[in-house]
Amino acid sequence: MYRKLTRHAILCGLILSSCSLNAQSPGGVGRQSLWLKGNFSSDSVQTSSLNFNPATDMSGISKQIKMPRVIEGLKRATIFTVHQNPPLDQERVVWQITGGFGDLSLSTRRVESKSAKMGLVFEKPEATSTKLKRPAAVIYTYQRQQGSPPAEDAGNKDIAIEFSSPTPSSQTDHSAGLVAEVIVYETLLKEKEIARIESYLAIKYGITLQKNYVNSLGETIWSRKNEEVYSNNIAGIGRDDHSTLYQKQGTSSSSPDQLIIGINKIAVSNRVNSGQINDKDYLIWGDNGRDFTLSRNDGQAKSNILLSEKKWLMKPSGKTARTISTELEIDTRSLLPADFPKEYFCLAIDHSGSGDFVPENCTYITPDNISAEGIATFSGLHWDTDGSGKDAFSFGLKTRLSPDTDRPVTFQVYPNPITDGHYNVAVTLDKPADIKIRIYDVNLHLIDSKNGSGQANYLVPGTINGAAGIYIVKLFTNDKEFSQLVIKP
Repeated sequence: MYRKLTRHAILCGLILSSCSLNAQSPGGVGRQSLWLKGNFSSDSVQTSSLNFNPATDMSGISKQIKMPRVIEGLKRATIFTVHQNPPLDQERVVWQITGGFGDLSLSTRRVESKSAKMGLVFEKPEATSTKLKRPAAVIYTYQRQQGSPPAEDAGNKDIAIEFSSPTPSSQTDHSAGLVAEVIVYETLLKEKEIARIESYLAIKYGITLQKNYVNSLGETIWSRKNEEVYSNNIAGIGRDDHSTLYQKQGTSSSSPDQLIIGINKIAVSNRVNSGQINDKDYLIWGDNGRDFTLSRNDGQAKSNILLSEKKWLMKPSGKTARTISTELEIDTRSLLPADFPKEYFCLAIDHSGSGDFVPENCTYITPDNISAEGIATFSGLHWDTDGSGKDAFSFGLKTRLSPDTDRPVTFQVYPNPITDGHYNVAVTLDKPADIKIRIYDVNLHLIDSKNGSGQANYLVPGTINGAAGIYIVKLFTNDKEFSQLVIKP
């Protein structure tokens, strides 16, 4: 998510990590006059995290930081701020600048200056934000073309930036939420420079930009026009030494499904992750904005996989990005019931990148495990192994565990998903025999039972009167057992 301020107040800046890199300029754009990173409150209690990087929890504190004396009134300025809003739908002060600079304040809804009689109100958050399980982070970029004269009582006061409001009003309340990074330039940056800084911040903190993502050389690493379908909830990992970026694991700050991808093995923080990647290597992903509804696409007609309608696109860039080994975690609680057998759940990677998920273009991977909290983990993943330039991926359920070639029978349950509770089980045996059909819920409670005898071909109708969810259909012959899943939406 981002805030649009006007043509002089574009998108904006965010949180800095504590990585120690050779080049010390955000996005590779030097000459910054102030650069606050991570927890700048000097109070360890206020330390928090945003996309696995340190941030300052501003709840209950007021912090003032003097601007460097080299700043002379900030007549022209470009200011980047990264802020994660509190869960309450109230206007909150993020910071205000006082002293010889005049007065300028940034809140979660506006930027304004009383002495300059200037106020810019942000666009309202998108309606989809009400679905978020956690507050979204935003990037604010503010450009000041001509500073207002100092206030009459400012005298020679030092310019200072103060976080939280010392005099709350009916319009604004004490600051809350996270502030992870503030960058001040005493100049008007060019559009290309702003794009480099915003891209650096967006990848580092999982914020979706409404523009192309670029590296420190200005090269496009994610094109919104080319990847329009998948330009939702964008996140990434990457290393760009000139940009001071070394993001080893990431998630989207606005995505409710909490998909996380990291180098080698996901850790508690970006700093703790011991993985390594090469300079200018990026992996960036976004989704199609759909829900976790299971369905069978036309291209999957011959597949035994029910895929989620929510799908992602992975875009690698850099000379060795395809060699990066990654781990992926996905919260399955919106898709699977508790204690669901991991053997049925899978990650589907469409190597063509088309998103059609035709079986011959796909690899299906079972998770290493699904935790008691419903977190499925996939390790040792490599992306774009065929060199096509991108992979599409999604998650789904295997409706059966064994391929038909391993079976002496044909066993099919249809329709799947079942829309009105009615289903049919079609069975073809190699010779006449008795069968038993049992329907269970995911807790293996018996829901329905059918028997047949003395035939080689069966068509058995039935009804599931239970709640919406996943059901297991088992077929028992004389000496074998087969299973399939059916979905009741």
